[in-house]
Amino acid sequence: MKKLITSPAVRQVLTDYWGEYRKYGWWTFIAFFAPAVGTICVFFIPPLIVARLVNIYVSAKGITFAVAGPYIVLFGAVWFLGEIFWRIGNHYSFKFKEQTLKNLNRLALLRLSERDYSFYTDNFVGSLSKKAMAFVRSFEIFTDTLSFRVVINVFPILFAIVILWLYSPWIPIILVGCLCLVVAIALPIIRRRSVMVAERHEAGSRVVGRLSDALTNMLAVKAFAKEELENSTYDEYVVDWTTKWRKAADYSNLQLNAWLSPLYVGANVIGLILSIFFAQKLNLPAGALLVIFSYYAQVTRIFWEINGTYREIESSIGEAAEFTGLFLTPPAVRDAPEASTLNVHLGQIEFHGAHFDYRKGDGEDNFLENFNLVINGNQKVGLVGPSGGGKTTITKLLLRFLDLQSGSITIDGQDISRVTQRSLREAIAYVPQEPLLFHRSLFENIAYGDESATLEDVVGAAKIAHADEFIERLPDGYQTLVGERGIKLSGGQRQRVAIARALLKKSSILILDEATSSLDSESEKYIQAGLRELMKNKTALVIAHRLSTIKNLDRIIVLDEGKIVEDGSHDELIKQKGLYAKLWSHQSGEFL
Repeated sequence: MKKLITSPAVRQVLTDYWGEYRKYGWWTFIAFFAPAVGTICVFFIPPLIVARLVNIYVSAKGITFAVAGPYIVLFGAVWFLGEIFWRIGNHYSFKFKEQTLKNLNRLALLRLSERDYSFYTDNFVGSLSKKAMAFVRSFEIFTDTLSFRVVINVFPILFAIVILWLYSPWIPIILVGCLCLVVAIALPIIRRRSVMVAERHEAGSRVVGRLSDALTNMLAVKAFAKEELENSTYDEYVVDWTTKWRKAADYSNLQLNAWLSPLYVGANVIGLILSIFFAQKLNLPAGALLVIFSYYAQVTRIFWEINGTYREIESSIGEAAEFTGLFLTPPAVRDAPEASTLNVHLGQIEFHGAHFDYRKGDGEDNFLENFNLVINGNQKVGLVGPSGGGKTTITKLLLRFLDLQSGSITIDGQDISRVTQRSLREAIAYVPQEPLLFHRSLFENIAYGDESATLEDVVGAAKIAHADEFIERLPDGYQTLVGERGIKLSGGQRQRVAIARALLKKSSILILDEATSSLDSESEKYIQAGLRELMKNKTALVIAHRLSTIKNLDRIIVLDEGKIVEDGSHDELIKQKGLYAKLWSHQSGEFL
């Protein structure tokens, strides 16, 4: 347990959970301690009543219902009172867990949403979802274990010690000694098992990640006829996980339980011997024999629960720690202390002495080095060049999906590293090359650009983006669910929806990253009018491999290996007969 608690991820879990316990203090207190009181009433006070009846029976050599009646009533009343305490404890447990599960779900999404772009390129979405839900569900398991396995046993044990002490101090001392012996033997075995459990959890996360990866890319699996390969590879992950699961289970059964079984039997035998010994030696009444043995039996029953209790705590906290462990390192991109709100009035963008290296190495072979670029407000600029030239990197830096190692990027003179990420991205409408849609209705996907948008607004934007053409043909129109990541739509349809969404966003800057790459030539011809409308009164950066889409922009910047090699209008660049002219000569046909 010591090794488990010293983990930074585990400490964060305990901090999060403790914060929730404190938030609902009285509810938590009642939820934890009412069942413990109920247990004393049900399992520890009744033997005292029965012992009293036995003593009366032995001393009077018989007993009548008239004499036993009050004790019977007291027996039933105490037991029923215990049941009431149990119900009260459960009521408040359900009450505060309802609120806490809401809070932890919100906290999980908040932490995930605060991570930077690279976090999502390095982690499987399916695995992240599993870990987030385990973080929330583990609170319920951990809380129930503390309440119904730890607290519910600790306080009755203290009650039993006090009662047994009244007979003889040696009786509870020997009982506590048995408990300490069991703990001393069990904990080293349990600690060794915890390593196996950690390996089992990691293997389980790999299974989920592999399954999520296969399902997400099922179209590619089928296109390459690789179902058998995916099944066999997934089977290897599953076998690894189940093997580790069986190893941990066998260790628990053959090692821990093999030691606990004789200790459990021996402790009860000791309890019976002590009952007889002290009853004779101290001339205790006959009922004491019943009380001593009953309390020993109740307390030593905990021997069997030590393994299960530790396993539940270890498993729940271990699984939750897989989630909190993701956030021990601060995100690479985060708001500066006291970051201000971006105020855009012209939309002028400037890269000044920008330095960026994907590898963050020693400065050699940098991707962007002393990169300078000024884009005037309301200017429409195209970014072109060979793949890997730096076009998409520039847009990611501008959106702060990535951060510069040195230098600055300003918008209207405001360093974007000193403003909040939210205000920065609210000022920019972004249409990526592969727009990912939510598994929601078309209306919800388009209206995502403006939460206050009406159906009329959405339809208007869809018409400009030429998305209305295919939406109206769908059985449920704008209420049609698009499937996970918009899988029910073609690539061109997804891009039109993304353009419509951007049209609704009230932004001063527009970034189009190959926004028409999935459109056929005829569709692109129609959508150019929509794009011109989208770019109106905005500073626009348009990335395009199809040069005809940017021919009439104010300015075209040609990038190669992170450097600006040409800069000018289409006609000026053609006359230079450089890289742009070469790229243009490789393409034929134009629409504008």
